[in-house]
Amino acid sequence: MNKNKQLPEAYPLRQSLNDEVHSRPTEVLWPQERVFHIALLVQKDVTAQIVEQLKKLIDYCGCPEVSDLELSAPQVNLNLNLGEAALRLRLEKHNEFISLTFFERADHAIVFDRPVTRRLPPSWLATLPGVMLVAIELFVQKTTKVREPHEVAGYFDGNTLIGGMIANGAGQAFSDLRIADRGATRILICNLKMGSRQLGRVVQRLIEMETYRMMALLSFPVARSAIPKLTSYEEQLVRLATDMSNTSKPEVFLTVTAEDLEMDRQLLSQLTDLAAKVEQLSAENRMRFTAAEAYTDLVKKRITELKELPMSGMQTFGEFMDRRLAPAMKTCTWTARRQDELAARISRITQLLRTRVEIERESQNHRLLTSMDRRAKLQLRLQETVEGLSVVAISYYGASVCGYIAKGLKELGILHISPEIVIAVAIPCIAITSFMSLHAMKKRLGLDEKHD
Repeated sequence: MNKNKQLPEAYPLRQSLNDEVHSRPTEVLWPQERVFHIALLVQKDVTAQIVEQLKKLIDYCGCPEVSDLELSAPQVNLNLNLGEAALRLRLEKHNEFISLTFFERADHAIVFDRPVTRRLPPSWLATLPGVMLVAIELFVQKTTKVREPHEVAGYFDGNTLIGGMIANGAGQAFSDLRIADRGATRILICNLKMGSRQLGRVVQRLIEMETYRMMALLSFPVARSAIPKLTSYEEQLVRLATDMSNTSKPEVFLTVTAEDLEMDRQLLSQLTDLAAKVEQLSAENRMRFTAAEAYTDLVKKRITELKELPMSGMQTFGEFMDRRLAPAMKTCTWTARRQDELAARISRITQLLRTRVEIERESQNHRLLTSMDRRAKLQLRLQETVEGLSVVAISYYGASVCGYIAKGLKELGILHISPEIVIAVAIPCIAITSFMSLHAMKKRLGLDEKHD
Protein backbone atom coordinates (compact mmCIF):
# COMPACT_ATOMS: atom_id res chain seq x y z
CA MET A 1 0.00 0.00 0.00
CA ASN A 2 1.22 3.47 -0.87
CA LYS A 3 1.82 5.42 2.36
CA ASN A 4 2.09 8.74 0.53
CA LYS A 5 -1.35 9.45 -0.90
CA GLN A 6 0.05 12.18 -3.12
CA LEU A 7 2.09 9.64 -5.18
CA PRO A 8 0.77 7.02 -7.59
CA GLU A 9 0.29 3.47 -6.41
CA ALA A 10 3.66 1.78 -5.89
CA TYR A 11 4.78 -1.43 -7.56
CA PRO A 12 4.22 -4.30 -5.07
CA LEU A 13 7.90 -5.30 -5.01
CA ARG A 14 9.32 -1.79 -5.06
CA GLN A 15 10.52 -1.84 -1.45
CA SER A 16 12.25 -5.24 -1.72
CA LEU A 17 13.85 -4.30 -5.04
CA ASN A 18 15.13 -1.05 -3.57
CA ASP A 19 16.48 -2.85 -0.48
CA GLU A 20 18.33 -5.43 -2.56
CA VAL A 21 21.31 -3.10 -3.13
CA HIS A 22 21.55 -2.64 0.64
CA SER A 23 21.13 -6.33 1.51
CA ARG A 24 24.81 -7.09 2.19
CA PRO A 25 26.47 -3.96 3.64
CA THR A 26 30.08 -4.16 4.72
CA GLU A 27 30.98 -4.41 8.39
CA VAL A 28 32.40 -1.43 10.24
CA LEU A 29 35.61 -2.83 11.79
CA TRP A 30 37.94 -1.80 14.57
CA PRO A 31 41.58 -1.06 13.69
CA GLN A 32 42.35 -4.56 14.97
CA GLU A 33 39.93 -7.46 14.44
CA ARG A 34 39.80 -11.23 14.51
CA VAL A 35 37.58 -12.64 11.78
CA PHE A 36 36.52 -16.23 11.22
CA HIS A 37 34.60 -17.16 8.08
CA ILE A 38 33.11 -20.51 7.08
CA ALA A 39 31.20 -21.50 3.91
CA LEU A 40 29.02 -24.62 3.89
CA LEU A 41 27.75 -26.32 0.75
CA VAL A 42 24.06 -27.21 0.93
CA GLN A 43 21.95 -29.25 -1.48
CA LYS A 44 18.49 -28.19 -0.27
CA ASP A 45 16.68 -25.58 1.80
CA VAL A 46 18.16 -25.71 5.30
CA THR A 47 16.43 -22.65 6.73
CA ALA A 48 14.69 -24.62 9.50
CA GLN A 49 17.97 -26.22 10.60
CA ILE A 50 19.78 -22.87 10.55
CA VAL A 51 17.05 -21.26 12.67
CA GLU A 52 17.31 -24.10 15.19
CA GLN A 53 21.10 -23.77 15.46
CA LEU A 54 20.93 -19.98 15.83
CA LYS A 55 18.41 -20.36 18.64
CA LYS A 56 20.79 -22.68 20.46
CA LEU A 57 23.58 -20.12 20.08
CA ILE A 58 21.36 -17.31 21.36
CA ASP A 59 20.33 -19.41 24.38
CA TYR A 60 23.97 -20.25 25.08
CA CYS A 61 25.06 -16.60 25.23
CA GLY A 62 21.92 -15.40 27.01
CA CYS A 63 20.96 -12.86 24.37
CA PRO A 64 17.38 -11.58 23.93
CA GLU A 65 15.21 -13.84 21.83
CA VAL A 66 14.97 -13.18 18.10
CA SER A 67 11.91 -14.09 16.04
CA ASP A 68 11.98 -17.01 13.62
CA LEU A 69 11.19 -14.59 10.79
CA GLU A 70 14.35 -12.57 11.45
CA LEU A 71 16.47 -15.73 11.82
CA SER A 72 15.18 -17.14 8.51
CA ALA A 73 16.02 -13.99 6.51
CA PRO A 74 18.63 -14.19 3.69
CA GLN A 75 21.02 -12.25 5.95
CA VAL A 76 21.13 -12.45 9.73
CA ASN A 77 23.23 -10.18 11.97
CA LEU A 78 23.60 -11.03 15.66
CA ASN A 79 25.54 -9.39 18.49
CA LEU A 80 26.49 -12.18 20.89
CA ASN A 81 27.44 -11.44 24.49
CA LEU A 82 29.80 -14.24 25.45
CA GLY A 83 31.60 -12.81 28.44
CA GLU A 84 34.54 -11.10 26.78
CA ALA A 85 34.29 -8.48 24.04
CA ALA A 86 31.16 -8.69 21.94
CA LEU A 87 31.18 -11.33 19.20
CA ARG A 88 29.34 -10.39 16.04
CA LEU A 89 27.87 -12.98 13.68
CA ARG A 90 26.89 -12.39 10.09
CA LEU A 91 25.08 -15.21 8.30
CA GLU A 92 24.34 -15.07 4.56
CA LYS A 93 22.41 -17.51 2.39
CA HIS A 94 23.51 -17.95 -1.20
CA ASN A 95 22.25 -20.18 -3.98
CA GLU A 96 24.67 -23.05 -3.35
CA PHE A 97 26.12 -22.32 0.05
CA ILE A 98 25.62 -20.54 3.33
CA SER A 99 28.33 -18.50 5.02
CA LEU A 100 28.90 -17.53 8.62
CA THR A 101 31.37 -14.79 9.53
CA PHE A 102 32.35 -14.01 13.13
CA PHE A 103 33.97 -10.69 14.09
CA GLU A 104 35.80 -10.10 17.38
CA ARG A 105 37.67 -7.00 18.48
CA ALA A 106 41.36 -7.74 19.17
CA ASP A 107 42.79 -5.60 21.92
CA HIS A 108 46.36 -6.70 21.27
CA ALA A 109 48.41 -7.27 18.14
CA ILE A 110 49.35 -10.93 18.61
CA VAL A 111 48.49 -12.49 15.27
CA PHE A 112 46.49 -15.75 15.12
CA ASP A 113 47.02 -16.27 18.85
CA ARG A 114 43.50 -17.39 19.68
CA PRO A 115 40.77 -18.66 17.34
CA VAL A 116 37.40 -16.92 17.37
CA THR A 117 35.74 -20.33 17.61
CA ARG A 118 36.98 -20.73 21.18
CA ARG A 119 34.02 -18.64 22.32
CA LEU A 120 31.36 -20.73 20.59
CA PRO A 121 29.49 -23.61 22.22
CA PRO A 122 31.39 -26.92 22.01
CA SER A 123 30.68 -28.76 18.75
CA TRP A 124 28.22 -26.06 17.66
CA LEU A 125 29.91 -25.55 14.30
CA ALA A 126 29.97 -29.31 13.68
CA THR A 127 26.16 -29.47 13.95
CA LEU A 128 25.56 -26.92 11.20
CA PRO A 129 23.92 -28.29 8.03
CA GLY A 130 25.96 -28.88 4.89
CA VAL A 131 29.62 -29.67 4.33
CA MET A 132 32.47 -27.22 4.84
CA LEU A 133 34.20 -25.96 1.72
CA VAL A 134 35.87 -22.78 3.00
CA ALA A 135 37.24 -21.80 6.39
CA ILE A 136 39.21 -18.56 6.78
CA GLU A 137 40.97 -17.21 9.83
CA LEU A 138 41.70 -13.53 9.23
CA PHE A 139 43.51 -11.09 11.49
CA VAL A 140 43.53 -7.31 11.07
CA GLN A 141 46.61 -5.75 12.68
CA LYS A 142 47.09 -2.05 13.15
CA THR A 143 50.63 -1.02 12.07
CA THR A 144 52.40 2.25 11.49
CA LYS A 145 54.95 1.09 8.93
CA VAL A 146 55.05 -1.22 5.95
CA ARG A 147 55.94 -4.76 6.95
CA GLU A 148 58.31 -6.87 4.89
CA PRO A 149 57.35 -10.43 3.85
CA HIS A 150 60.05 -12.01 6.02
CA GLU A 151 58.61 -10.29 9.08
CA VAL A 152 55.23 -12.07 8.73
CA ALA A 153 56.41 -15.36 7.24
CA GLY A 154 56.40 -17.01 10.66
CA TYR A 155 52.63 -16.62 10.91
CA PHE A 156 52.30 -18.92 7.89
CA ASP A 157 54.73 -21.69 8.91
CA GLY A 158 57.35 -20.38 6.51
CA ASN A 159 55.26 -21.06 3.40
CA THR A 160 55.61 -18.94 0.27
CA LEU A 161 53.54 -15.80 0.71
CA ILE A 162 51.38 -14.00 -1.81
CA GLY A 163 49.88 -10.55 -1.53
CA GLY A 164 51.33 -7.07 -1.20
CA MET A 165 50.09 -3.54 -0.88
CA ILE A 166 46.32 -3.06 -1.18
CA ALA A 167 43.88 -0.13 -1.25
CA ASN A 168 46.43 1.93 -3.19
CA GLY A 169 48.97 1.58 -0.41
CA ALA A 170 46.65 2.13 2.56
CA GLY A 171 47.23 -1.42 3.80
CA GLN A 172 48.84 -4.78 3.19
CA ALA A 173 47.47 -8.31 2.80
CA PHE A 174 49.43 -11.55 3.17
CA SER A 175 48.40 -15.19 2.83
CA ASP A 176 49.70 -18.56 1.67
CA LEU A 177 46.20 -19.79 0.72
CA ARG A 178 46.96 -23.09 2.45
CA ILE A 179 44.92 -24.90 5.07
CA ALA A 180 46.69 -24.43 8.41
CA ASP A 181 46.73 -26.73 11.41
CA ARG A 182 43.43 -25.37 12.76
CA GLY A 183 41.72 -26.30 9.49
CA ALA A 184 41.43 -22.75 8.13
CA THR A 185 43.22 -20.63 5.56
CA ARG A 186 45.05 -17.73 7.18
CA ILE A 187 44.99 -14.14 5.91
CA LEU A 188 46.81 -11.24 7.59
CA ILE A 189 45.82 -7.63 6.90
CA CYS A 190 48.17 -4.88 8.02
CA ASN A 191 46.11 -1.73 8.52
CA LEU A 192 48.29 1.29 7.77
CA LYS A 193 45.77 4.06 7.26
CA MET A 194 42.45 2.51 6.31
CA GLY A 195 39.24 3.77 7.87
CA SER A 196 36.76 1.43 9.52
CA ARG A 197 34.44 1.16 6.52
CA GLN A 198 37.27 0.83 4.01
CA LEU A 199 38.76 -1.89 6.20
CA GLY A 200 35.39 -3.66 6.23
CA ARG A 201 35.26 -3.57 2.43
CA VAL A 202 38.79 -4.96 2.13
CA VAL A 203 38.04 -7.81 4.53
CA GLN A 204 34.84 -8.66 2.67
CA ARG A 205 36.63 -8.66 -0.70
CA LEU A 206 39.38 -10.97 0.53
CA ILE A 207 36.86 -13.36 2.09
CA GLU A 208 34.72 -13.38 -1.05
CA MET A 209 37.79 -13.83 -3.26
CA GLU A 210 38.77 -17.01 -1.42
CA THR A 211 35.19 -18.29 -1.15
CA TYR A 212 34.43 -17.76 -4.84
CA ARG A 213 37.80 -19.28 -5.79
CA MET A 214 36.87 -22.50 -4.01
CA MET A 215 33.36 -22.46 -5.47
CA ALA A 216 34.80 -22.05 -8.95
CA LEU A 217 37.19 -24.96 -8.39
CA LEU A 218 34.24 -27.30 -7.69
CA SER A 219 33.95 -27.66 -11.46
CA PHE A 220 37.54 -28.84 -11.89
CA PRO A 221 37.01 -32.45 -10.65
CA VAL A 222 33.86 -32.56 -12.79
CA ALA A 223 35.89 -31.57 -15.85
CA ARG A 224 38.62 -34.12 -15.12
CA SER A 225 36.06 -36.92 -14.74
CA ALA A 226 34.30 -35.86 -17.96
CA ILE A 227 37.45 -35.81 -20.13
CA PRO A 228 37.90 -39.64 -20.35
CA LYS A 229 34.22 -40.04 -21.23
CA LEU A 230 34.47 -37.40 -23.94
CA THR A 231 37.56 -39.10 -25.35
CA SER A 232 35.69 -42.41 -25.51
CA TYR A 233 32.67 -40.79 -27.15
CA GLU A 234 34.87 -39.06 -29.72
CA GLU A 235 36.51 -42.37 -30.60
CA GLN A 236 33.09 -43.94 -31.06
CA LEU A 237 32.05 -41.06 -33.29
CA VAL A 238 35.17 -41.44 -35.44
CA ARG A 239 34.48 -45.16 -35.82
CA LEU A 240 30.85 -44.58 -36.77
CA ALA A 241 31.81 -41.85 -39.24
CA THR A 242 34.37 -44.21 -40.81
CA ASP A 243 31.76 -46.98 -41.10
CA MET A 244 29.36 -44.51 -42.64
CA SER A 245 31.98 -43.41 -45.18
CA ASN A 246 32.90 -46.99 -46.07
CA THR A 247 29.27 -47.94 -46.72
CA SER A 248 28.48 -44.95 -48.90
CA LYS A 249 27.82 -45.64 -52.62
CA PRO A 250 27.99 -42.98 -55.33
CA GLU A 251 25.37 -44.59 -57.57
CA VAL A 252 22.83 -44.72 -54.79
CA PHE A 253 19.77 -44.94 -57.02
CA LEU A 254 21.12 -48.06 -58.73
CA THR A 255 22.94 -50.07 -56.09
CA VAL A 256 21.00 -49.71 -52.80
CA THR A 257 19.94 -53.03 -51.31
CA ALA A 258 17.96 -54.09 -48.27
CA GLU A 259 21.26 -54.92 -46.55
CA ASP A 260 22.45 -51.34 -47.12
CA LEU A 261 19.30 -49.94 -45.58
CA GLU A 262 19.61 -52.23 -42.56
CA MET A 263 23.27 -51.22 -42.06
CA ASP A 264 22.36 -47.53 -42.20
CA ARG A 265 19.56 -48.08 -39.69
CA GLN A 266 22.03 -49.70 -37.32
CA LEU A 267 24.48 -46.79 -37.75
CA LEU A 268 21.66 -44.33 -37.10
CA SER A 269 20.66 -46.21 -33.95
CA GLN A 270 24.25 -46.17 -32.65
CA LEU A 271 24.56 -42.44 -33.39
CA THR A 272 21.31 -41.78 -31.53
CA ASP A 273 22.57 -43.70 -28.50
CA LEU A 274 25.86 -41.79 -28.59
CA ALA A 275 24.02 -38.46 -28.82
CA ALA A 276 21.94 -39.42 -25.78
CA LYS A 277 25.07 -40.21 -23.75
CA VAL A 278 26.68 -36.88 -24.66
CA GLU A 279 23.51 -34.97 -23.80
CA GLN A 280 23.29 -36.78 -20.47
CA LEU A 281 26.90 -35.88 -19.67
CA SER A 282 26.29 -32.27 -20.66
CA ALA A 283 23.14 -32.09 -18.54
CA GLU A 284 25.03 -33.44 -15.53
CA ASN A 285 27.83 -30.86 -15.55
CA ARG A 286 26.49 -27.89 -17.51
CA MET A 287 25.28 -26.10 -14.38
CA ARG A 288 28.65 -26.65 -12.68
CA PHE A 289 30.62 -25.24 -15.64
CA THR A 290 28.30 -22.24 -15.97
CA ALA A 291 28.63 -21.53 -12.25
CA ALA A 292 32.42 -21.77 -12.52
CA GLU A 293 32.46 -19.01 -15.13
CA ALA A 294 30.35 -16.77 -12.90
CA TYR A 295 32.47 -17.43 -9.81
CA THR A 296 35.69 -16.85 -11.77
CA ASP A 297 34.40 -13.47 -12.92
CA LEU A 298 33.60 -12.60 -9.30
CA VAL A 299 37.11 -13.58 -8.18
CA LYS A 300 38.64 -11.34 -10.83
CA LYS A 301 36.34 -8.49 -9.85
CA ARG A 302 37.19 -8.78 -6.15
CA ILE A 303 40.92 -8.81 -6.93
CA THR A 304 40.52 -5.69 -9.07
CA GLU A 305 38.67 -3.98 -6.22
CA LEU A 306 41.61 -4.67 -3.87
CA LYS A 307 43.68 -2.17 -5.89
CA GLU A 308 46.89 -4.11 -5.40
CA LEU A 309 50.39 -2.70 -5.66
CA PRO A 310 53.19 -5.27 -6.03
CA MET A 311 55.93 -5.71 -3.46
CA SER A 312 59.41 -6.90 -4.36
CA GLY A 313 59.76 -10.67 -4.35
CA MET A 314 56.05 -11.43 -3.91
CA GLN A 315 53.25 -12.42 -6.22
CA THR A 316 50.11 -10.35 -5.91
CA PHE A 317 46.78 -12.12 -5.52
CA GLY A 318 46.00 -11.25 -9.13
CA GLU A 319 49.23 -12.77 -10.44
CA PHE A 320 48.75 -15.88 -8.32
CA MET A 321 45.19 -16.44 -9.60
CA ASP A 322 46.32 -15.92 -13.19
CA ARG A 323 48.97 -18.61 -12.81
CA ARG A 324 47.12 -21.10 -10.58
CA LEU A 325 43.37 -20.62 -10.95
CA ALA A 326 43.18 -19.66 -14.61
CA PRO A 327 44.54 -23.00 -15.98
CA ALA A 328 41.96 -24.98 -14.00
CA MET A 329 39.17 -22.71 -15.24
CA LYS A 330 40.49 -22.97 -18.80
CA THR A 331 40.25 -26.75 -18.47
CA CYS A 332 36.61 -26.41 -17.43
CA THR A 333 35.88 -23.97 -20.25
CA TRP A 334 37.61 -26.22 -22.78
CA THR A 335 35.70 -29.27 -21.51
CA ALA A 336 32.38 -27.47 -21.80
CA ARG A 337 33.30 -26.32 -25.31
CA ARG A 338 34.43 -29.84 -26.19
CA GLN A 339 31.06 -31.19 -25.09
CA ASP A 340 29.20 -28.67 -27.24
CA GLU A 341 31.38 -29.34 -30.27
CA LEU A 342 31.00 -33.11 -29.87
CA ALA A 343 27.22 -32.77 -29.67
CA ALA A 344 27.26 -30.54 -32.78
CA ARG A 345 29.41 -33.05 -34.71
CA ILE A 346 27.12 -35.92 -33.76
CA SER A 347 24.15 -33.85 -34.88
CA ARG A 348 25.77 -33.10 -38.26
CA ILE A 349 26.75 -36.73 -38.91
CA THR A 350 23.31 -37.92 -37.82
CA GLN A 351 21.70 -35.44 -40.18
CA LEU A 352 23.91 -36.64 -43.04
CA LEU A 353 23.02 -40.25 -42.32
CA ARG A 354 19.33 -39.42 -42.08
CA THR A 355 19.59 -37.68 -45.43
CA ARG A 356 21.28 -40.72 -46.94
CA VAL A 357 18.65 -43.03 -45.50
CA GLU A 358 15.93 -40.82 -46.95
CA ILE A 359 17.62 -40.85 -50.35
CA GLU A 360 17.97 -44.63 -50.20
CA ARG A 361 14.33 -44.96 -49.22
CA GLU A 362 13.34 -42.70 -52.10
CA SER A 363 15.51 -44.80 -54.41
CA GLN A 364 13.77 -47.94 -53.22
CA ASN A 365 10.37 -46.31 -53.71
CA HIS A 366 11.45 -45.15 -57.16
CA ARG A 367 12.41 -48.66 -58.16
CA LEU A 368 9.16 -50.02 -56.77
CA LEU A 369 7.10 -47.46 -58.69
CA THR A 370 9.07 -48.18 -61.87
CA SER A 371 8.43 -51.90 -61.46
CA MET A 372 4.74 -51.27 -60.81
CA ASP A 373 4.52 -49.06 -63.90
CA ARG A 374 6.19 -51.73 -66.01
CA ARG A 375 3.79 -54.38 -64.73
CA ALA A 376 0.86 -52.07 -65.43
CA LYS A 377 1.99 -51.64 -69.03
CA LEU A 378 2.35 -55.41 -69.41
CA GLN A 379 -1.10 -55.91 -67.95
CA LEU A 380 -2.49 -53.33 -70.38
CA ARG A 381 -0.91 -55.06 -73.34
CA LEU A 382 -2.17 -58.41 -72.10
CA GLN A 383 -5.60 -56.89 -71.66
CA GLU A 384 -5.56 -55.57 -75.21
CA THR A 385 -4.52 -59.02 -76.45
CA VAL A 386 -7.35 -60.60 -74.49
CA GLU A 387 -9.73 -58.02 -75.91
CA GLY A 388 -8.69 -59.01 -79.43
CA LEU A 389 -9.18 -62.69 -78.66
CA SER A 390 -12.52 -61.81 -77.08
CA VAL A 391 -13.65 -60.14 -80.29
CA VAL A 392 -12.61 -63.22 -82.25
CA ALA A 393 -14.35 -65.54 -79.82
CA ILE A 394 -17.53 -63.44 -79.78
CA SER A 395 -17.48 -63.26 -83.57
CA TYR A 396 -16.99 -67.02 -83.82
CA TYR A 397 -19.79 -67.89 -81.44
CA GLY A 398 -22.08 -65.20 -82.86
CA ALA A 399 -21.50 -66.39 -86.40
CA SER A 400 -22.16 -69.96 -85.32
CA VAL A 401 -25.48 -68.93 -83.77
CA CYS A 402 -26.41 -67.02 -86.92
CA GLY A 403 -25.48 -70.10 -88.99
CA TYR A 404 -27.73 -72.35 -86.89
CA ILE A 405 -30.59 -69.87 -87.20
CA ALA A 406 -30.09 -69.57 -90.95
CA LYS A 407 -30.11 -73.36 -91.37
CA GLY A 408 -33.35 -73.65 -89.41
CA LEU A 409 -35.02 -70.90 -91.35
CA LYS A 410 -33.96 -72.51 -94.66
CA GLU A 411 -35.43 -75.87 -93.61
CA LEU A 412 -38.71 -74.11 -92.87
CA GLY A 413 -38.65 -72.49 -96.29
CA ILE A 414 -38.48 -69.00 -94.87
CA LEU A 415 -34.85 -68.22 -95.87
CA HIS A 416 -33.87 -68.80 -99.49
CA ILE A 417 -30.14 -68.05 -99.32
CA SER A 418 -27.30 -70.30 -98.26
CA PRO A 419 -26.50 -70.33 -94.51
CA GLU A 420 -22.79 -69.98 -95.36
CA ILE A 421 -23.57 -66.61 -96.94
CA VAL A 422 -25.37 -65.55 -93.74
CA ILE A 423 -22.36 -66.65 -91.66
CA ALA A 424 -19.94 -64.80 -93.96
CA VAL A 425 -21.97 -61.59 -93.65
CA ALA A 426 -22.48 -61.99 -89.87
CA ILE A 427 -18.81 -62.45 -88.99
CA PRO A 428 -17.60 -58.91 -89.89
CA CYS A 429 -20.78 -57.33 -88.53
CA ILE A 430 -20.45 -59.12 -85.21
CA ALA A 431 -16.70 -58.38 -85.05
CA ILE A 432 -17.22 -54.68 -85.73
CA THR A 433 -20.08 -54.48 -83.26
CA SER A 434 -18.05 -56.26 -80.55
CA PHE A 435 -15.02 -54.04 -81.10
CA MET A 436 -17.11 -50.85 -80.98
CA SER A 437 -18.91 -52.03 -77.84
CA LEU A 438 -15.61 -52.76 -76.01
CA HIS A 439 -14.18 -49.42 -77.11
CA ALA A 440 -17.28 -47.57 -75.86
CA MET A 441 -17.13 -49.41 -72.54
CA LYS A 442 -13.39 -48.54 -72.09
CA LYS A 443 -14.16 -44.94 -72.88
CA ARG A 444 -16.87 -44.81 -70.22
CA LEU A 445 -14.46 -46.36 -67.71
CA GLY A 446 -11.59 -44.03 -68.70
CA LEU A 447 -9.37 -46.88 -69.90
CA ASP A 448 -8.78 -45.64 -73.44
CA GLU A 449 -5.94 -43.18 -72.47
CA LYS A 450 -2.63 -43.67 -74.18
CA HIS A 451 0.19 -45.11 -72.01
CA ASP A 452 3.87 -44.70 -72.77
